[in-house]
Amino acid sequence: MSTQQTNTAAQSQDEPRIRRGRTGALLARWGLSGEWLVTAALIYIGFILFVAVFGFLFQPYPHTQMDLFNQLQPPVFMQGGSWEHIFGTDELGRDVLSRLIRGLRLSVLIGVIGTVIGAVLGSFLGIVAAHFRGWVEEVLMMLVDVQVSLPFIIFALAVLAFVGNSLTILIIVVGIDGWERYARLARSMVLTANQQDYVLAVRSLGLGNFRIYQRHVLPNIMGTLIVQATINLPGVILLESTLSFLGLGVQPPMTSLGQILGVGRDYLILAPWIAVLPGMVIFFLTLSIATVGDWLRDRLDPTLK
Repeated sequence: MSTQQTNTAAQSQDEPRIRRGRTGALLARWGLSGEWLVTAALIYIGFILFVAVFGFLFQPYPHTQMDLFNQLQPPVFMQGGSWEHIFGTDELGRDVLSRLIRGLRLSVLIGVIGTVIGAVLGSFLGIVAAHFRGWVEEVLMMLVDVQVSLPFIIFALAVLAFVGNSLTILIIVVGIDGWERYARLARSMVLTANQQDYVLAVRSLGLGNFRIYQRHVLPNIMGTLIVQATINLPGVILLESTLSFLGLGVQPPMTSLGQILGVGRDYLILAPWIAVLPGMVIFFLTLSIATVGDWLRDRLDPTLK
């Protein structure tokens, strides 16, 4: 075997290991590649979910309880801090740790529900476009093109500014974000599945379209849609954080990570911990979810094998 053939064979063997998502490629430049990174991301996500679900049991104070005699008290790891308020207090003397626990719970809830809304809506419209074809497909794909061409943050700001910023409307708005990705993906996979032998066989046996999609098509495309939802989840969390940071998202007395971050921006010099701590939680949470999403795509996407 020639040297060129040997190099080609070695390259083809290494190619599956080299291929990775954008997050994995970026982390690889920093020397942070390997399965241990995915393990660390899964551990962090598990910890965040545990805090979001059961954190209220360990919450030291009510998140709205004010102590005006202990305003802007630093965290325990800074000079002047105390164990009474481990992460310090904010401008109204509220315990930052308690607000982080409560804000994390709401941010995760909005992110998960919003992602489910976008996945269900986009996948349904993609399946409808692939099934009916013709003018139905053209109209739906035109809506997809409009969604892609319009910066969604502008649309979200306009809706929340004119309609209102209740929690229900906020969840619906963040849920609409990204539906076009699911629509395109579902449409392409359904078009491919409809040409497969197993679908043609069950259709020739007289099985109805609803049963075909329910029992044969959806189970085969569900894995890819779940991976797409995992990849989109960080964007939904960041969108909620951005809207709350701008004051058009979660409103007091409720709190979210973005809302805490928005309040803390006015105290970056006097009390940086108010903004830095929720910012770190958001950063590592979205990074961990994106890392796991890239890992799942590398394992489940047949085009990357």
